[in-house]
Amino acid sequence: MQLQDYQFFKSLEPHVMQKVLEDVKKVSVGVGSFLYYQGDINDGILFLQKGSVKVFLHSDEIGKGEITLYYITPGEQCLVNTLSTISQTPATATAIVDESITGWLVPAKTMQWLVENSPAYREFKVAFCAQRLGQIFQLVEELRFKRMDQRLLNWLFVQGRDTIHTTHEQIATILGTSREVISRILKNLEKEGVVSLGRGWIKLIQELR
Repeated sequence: MQLQDYQFFKSLEPHVMQKVLEDVKKVSVGVGSFLYYQGDINDGILFLQKGSVKVFLHSDEIGKGEITLYYITPGEQCLVNTLSTISQTPATATAIVDESITGWLVPAKTMQWLVENSPAYREFKVAFCAQRLGQIFQLVEELRFKRMDQRLLNWLFVQGRDTIHTTHEQIATILGTSREVISRILKNLEKEGVVSLGRGWIKLIQELR
């Protein structure tokens, strides 16, 4: 995947595209590396070429743990990263490399210039933010009010891709339950034809309603 393959680049004005390509920096980061922490002010927006990034909320209080908001894969963008970079305000979550990444970092000044000078980018960013916020609000609601099986289904759905690379233990930590509970629910979902299970991955094979 190339930078120009990202959806919004296809609608950018020629002079805007040229500006971005002149300012962009190539990056490569290993698995387990933190890209930013809650409270950091981001200095650029990341566009992935390969790999994945987990974005999550965490608490220092004992027993609170963390809540995974979403994963970023090539072709997708991070709402937290975007808002922190453009507004130069503290990030509201933490991002860690889930699978080693390569990609491009567009500096904050360039992104702010884009907002001011490209109507095409402004239109894209409004739609993108609305979509991501809707997914996050849905996740928060499900985590608070739904049964565990429904919470698990909705968590799978908001990851935004057909195949999710994770373990039953990791999901249990995210949803605040035991690995055995998650494994039992996933096995039932597999029997119902909703998911297919493998070592370290879950594939959605039915649309979730």
